[in-house]
Amino acid sequence: MEEKLLTPVEVSALIGIPVATLAQWRYRKCALPYLRIGRLVRYSRTDVESFLQRSKVEVRGQLTPKRGEHVRLS
Repeated sequence: MEEKLLTPVEVSALIGIPVATLAQWRYRKCALPYLRIGRLVRYSRTDVESFLQRSKVEVRGQLTPKRGEHVRLS
């Protein structure tokens, strides 16, 4: 295994999610996969990148119309 495992602090800095939120996600077992090695919590960089890809929202066109205009999605 050559992939560097990330600490919760590193993941927090990388994706801008507070460490406390990551702890809540672990408690609820949702959102982001993690590894527990003894008492240590670590995240795979690949899992973090996959999570970010799954969270990505694709948009097209203008999202906020001017007053009185309607957005037409094609």
